[in-house]
Amino acid sequence: MAKKKVKEVEAEDEPKSKKKKGKKSDAPFDYASIYGDTLDVIARRQGVEVSSLDVGDPMSTGLLCYDIQLGGGIRAGMYTSSGWEQAAKTTNILTIMANAIKAKIPLLEFWDFEGSTKNSKRYVTSIIQGAGVKLEKNQLFGLKDDDTGKWIVRPIVRYHQESVGDKFFDYMSEVLRQLPDKKFIAKKWWFRFDETKLNKAKYADIADATMTKKYGKGYWIPAPNGDLQGIFFIDSYPAMNPAANDEEDANNSLGLAARMFAKHLPRVKGRLAEKMVALIGVNQLRDIPMAMFGPKEQEPGGKALRFNSDVRTRNTSRASGMPLWPKTYNKAREEVEKSVEAKDSNDRYRYIEVKAIKNKLWTPGRRVWFRIWIEDGKGVARGFDPFFDTMHYLRMTGQLQGKGRDKLMLCLDGMPKAKALTYYDYKNWVLGDRDAMTKISKKAGLKPMSLRAWCFKQIASGRGEVLYVENNETDSDEE
Repeated sequence: MAKKKVKEVEAEDEPKSKKKKGKKSDAPFDYASIYGDTLDVIARRQGVEVSSLDVGDPMSTGLLCYDIQLGGGIRAGMYTSSGWEQAAKTTNILTIMANAIKAKIPLLEFWDFEGSTKNSKRYVTSIIQGAGVKLEKNQLFGLKDDDTGKWIVRPIVRYHQESVGDKFFDYMSEVLRQLPDKKFIAKKWWFRFDETKLNKAKYADIADATMTKKYGKGYWIPAPNGDLQGIFFIDSYPAMNPAANDEEDANNSLGLAARMFAKHLPRVKGRLAEKMVALIGVNQLRDIPMAMFGPKEQEPGGKALRFNSDVRTRNTSRASGMPLWPKTYNKAREEVEKSVEAKDSNDRYRYIEVKAIKNKLWTPGRRVWFRIWIEDGKGVARGFDPFFDTMHYLRMTGQLQGKGRDKLMLCLDGMPKAKALTYYDYKNWVLGDRDAMTKISKKAGLKPMSLRAWCFKQIASGRGEVLYVENNETDSDEE
């Protein structure tokens, strides 16, 4: 053994010039390099990049409980909300749209196939303004010159009243083809434009040439952040009329609708993630005739619509089982409470339960509640009640303790334990003006703060998710 070691040392000390050329290396051959090097060369030549699993931060829905249900908010993908009538489906997407406006998502499209939004401008405006967007209708949806057809005020949300579903998919498919890919590479976000003549004229001079050499074809330009590029809203899928519906037997319309989705969804679904775009649509629920076993209801549109949806939530109007000890109900199954905004007036509410029956982007099966503000003390419909949303979130995350509405105590994460307050005190804290917020904060023994804004920051930091998991057992009965 000693002689062998001496020989090995002598061989190592031998000058490189005296070593024989072509001598085999003792290192084992890396067989993986056959595939890795070959695929890297082909990927650069074909412009096919291996994508990382890094994604941008989700966009908040504007509702605390909905953010918890979806794992922080809206990501690139396809979302479908279904339910019976009066289940707040349209209110849901209007609320998300309002928050997308606040988040300054550059491309927002609202496709109104039901035609109801155009005829309910007052309601739409009240929902959007109630979510914190203080803009008028023309500022939101734009204003055109009647003579030239050009925009006088460019729209923040492009509104389309349409009936033919194929036209939407043709439009969206072309938009997605024209948009750049948005990728997280080399610890930065990038736009990658295809190498076309038009893109060459626009972006070649400002593109990063080193990215082309390293990561393949295209014009690579640094992106400011990892936010979504756009969101398409559809209200609703069942109202999308197939182009072939006027050419074939009307009795075959259900089959035509299913074939329309099966034909067109593959054109757009696969591009959503690489383009960082979300598609949020509304579906309905319908009875299954003579169903004796299994589900008694179904979502129209065929299997392609269900299977392509990354997230499917189901809204159900409920009058029992609600959290936070709801009180008086009238014959219409509504809750009536004293208003904090209008003197000697009442607010009217009803309740919605929402379950994530499918969620490929986070944890499925989560159930949350919302309270619909049917009418405030001034007679205005306000959509989702932010006060109930705040209290329900705090309760789900274990930060609100007590039984009944007379004595409720905050135990905010990382903050000293607050003094007990009444339910009505908390309502003043969330919905009242700045003076009321300051007064109630001090009454609770805390520094002046917006309780709702503090909760949104907690979710954005990821701490809200941790607290929810610690205080809840989620079911995962995904369909």
